Amino acid sequence: MRDIHNVFTGVAGPYGEVTITVTRVPRKAELSSTTLPSAWILHPLGIREGLVTIDETTRLVVGDHEAELVQNRRALRKEDRGLHIHTGDRNYQYLAVKPRKEELSDTLRGPVCRIERTPKVLMRVTVLPNADPTDIALALILQGADRHNLTLARAVASNIWYFFNNGTAPT
Repeated sequence: MRDIHNVFTGVAGPYGEVTITVTRVPRKAELSSTTLPSAWILHPLGIREGLVTIDETTRLVVGDHEAELVQNRRALRKEDRGLHIHTGDRNYQYLAVKPRKEELSDTLRGPVCRIERTPKVLMRVTVLPNADPTDIALALILQGADRHNLTLARAVASNIWYFFNNGTAPT
């Protein structure tokens, strides 16, 4: 299909099969699962092909709650570059903790999910004992988002490629 950019499918342990579908216009990633809460992330402008861009216009919904996303893309420390997510009565932080390793943490409960990218597997998600289905849905739907700005090196490389492809610097 021309409208689909990418599809990620896997098994989320006892939660069964999950699928993340990323569409082109509008750029939207949607989580499909029979056991996890619904989740989607949307960027209203279809200016770039690829994963969903995260900026002030991006919308994220997990279950019945729309999340507020905040990121300081110009920060130097990885803790400051992370995604800060507020949804319902929960506050999360999504960070690149090491090369090819990312982590979703709840501010009260600590780390809930770890995502690792290995050469043999696209991604491996480790669900920690204090995670619930909402945490898992959030961690999974963020895999449909462009997370290049989580590290300074990836942000610089991404912005250089963006400039060459579009002729303008990203905002």
